[in-house]
Amino acid sequence: MKRLMWYVSCCLMPLFGASATYANPEVKPNTDTVTGNAASLGRLSGTDRHQSLTATPMVASDILAQSPPPPPTPTAPPAPTEVPSTPPSTTTPATPSGDSQDVQEQLNKIKETPVSDSGYQPKTSPAFSIFNPVGFGADKNLVFFSLDYQSCTRGPTCVSDGGAGIGIGLGDATNSIGAEVSYALNSFGSSAAFGSGAFSGKLHKRVAEDTAVAIGWNQFAKVNFGAGRNGSSPSDYPNNSYYLVGTKIFRTVDDINQPFSRVALTAGVGSGVFVPYDANNTSLDRGGIGVFGSVGVRVARPISAVVEWTGQDLAAGISVAPFDNFPLVITPAFRDITGIPGQSARFVLGASVAFNF
Repeated sequence: MKRLMWYVSCCLMPLFGASATYANPEVKPNTDTVTGNAASLGRLSGTDRHQSLTATPMVASDILAQSPPPPPTPTAPPAPTEVPSTPPSTTTPATPSGDSQDVQEQLNKIKETPVSDSGYQPKTSPAFSIFNPVGFGADKNLVFFSLDYQSCTRGPTCVSDGGAGIGIGLGDATNSIGAEVSYALNSFGSSAAFGSGAFSGKLHKRVAEDTAVAIGWNQFAKVNFGAGRNGSSPSDYPNNSYYLVGTKIFRTVDDINQPFSRVALTAGVGSGVFVPYDANNTSLDRGGIGVFGSVGVRVARPISAVVEWTGQDLAAGISVAPFDNFPLVITPAFRDITGIPGQSARFVLGASVAFNF
């Protein structure tokens, strides 16, 4: 296994991103079914409730935000002192001064040191999305894992539940196209039989150093092992949850260690789970297009604050990357703050890690 790596995002976003949990997006009236899947980047990116709260998205954020430290600036050697010329036969070779020798040795070391051995490692970044997929994604054999918890499922019966996800990023989003494939375990047995879940897919492209776009399909292939302990149907996640999304990262301050140094804006359109919630239309094949978006602000070096509209509801939370050199991202948040009639805000919690093989 190669060195640890960290996307989302964001992220996957989002992770994903990368980014890796999400709140239950869809619950049929009169049921307490938990739905969703592992996601960006941030994430097991591009998926729903278990979509990464870290942003696949998020793998890229620190790489974008911070360039490798520049080589040490050499000290200019002292100006030569003019001496009277002497015949060639009597000239004595000059001995370099101590300062000149030190500078030359430093320059030689820099030339001989490969970039990959320079000691620079990208640090883990907090997510810039909670539920929404983001433009960035995992690639280059990045494997990501996520766990999530929600205090209450949607619907008249409030039941706590959890889920998990696993995925891999392939290809090269910078030089060609990156691809993510993930599987979300939608429930630990409360709302669906343990093991029930679905596969999600995402194609993403980094079009600039700080900009990426993606297209994805959440839960394109479902796995059903039956109802959960509460007798709920195993899944009511819409069958046609496609999306197109883009993310742009702005550097408000050059030094990432300064407060409010980065702002990430995400905007997209999608069907299925991104369509405004309608209690009178719970068809898994319902049509329509919804608009979603996220604003993530790097409040401090290891913490970001996120507010987003999912197409159905308003969500807000924070994301924390507690360790500089271990890719763990934890994102507590609230879903259903507004947008779902009769539904009170629900607490959700996600955690994700990612490793490069």
